[in-house]
Amino acid sequence: MLFVYFAMLEDPSDKLLFEEFYDKFYDTIYYICKEHLHTKELSEDCAHEVLIFFAKEFRSISHDFSDTQLKAYVKLVAKCKAVDMYRKEKKFYENKIETDIEELYDIPTDEFNIYTELQLKEAFDNMPEEYRFVCYLKYVHQLSSEEIGRLLDISAPLVRKRCMQGKQFLKKYLKGEYR
Repeated sequence: MLFVYFAMLEDPSDKLLFEEFYDKFYDTIYYICKEHLHTKELSEDCAHEVLIFFAKEFRSISHDFSDTQLKAYVKLVAKCKAVDMYRKEKKFYENKIETDIEELYDIPTDEFNIYTELQLKEAFDNMPEEYRFVCYLKYVHQLSSEEIGRLLDISAPLVRKRCMQGKQFLKKYLKGEYR
């Protein structure tokens, strides 16, 4: 892996010094990245970015690797890169579009229109509690999955899954599969 960093050095004669820098600071850099990112893969990626930064800037930093200012600078750069990577990952997962589970199973609500209100009430009353309450909040009170999730302290995808499972239960119950 060192050859990647060697390619970024301005002066090829700095290879031995950079190797010494790598040996001296890699564990510290990785540890700081691991503190903020919590996964081995992300921590290794972050440490790699930090080392690329130092390889590019190697001419401008002190080559006295016992210097406390250099140690503090290395730690600061590692922490900043780790925090940046953490924010990027967090933003990615927050913006990730989740597939609505109901669409995957394609159970339209209007298919229940052929049943009488009494049949639907009987089926609804026999539905397992964990589905019944979520479906009640979703379809009677018209709350969003996020709102229901906050009320019940569960995730929005779990709310959607329980609604889908509740609709599947109703469909099977009304067809006579659970009687």
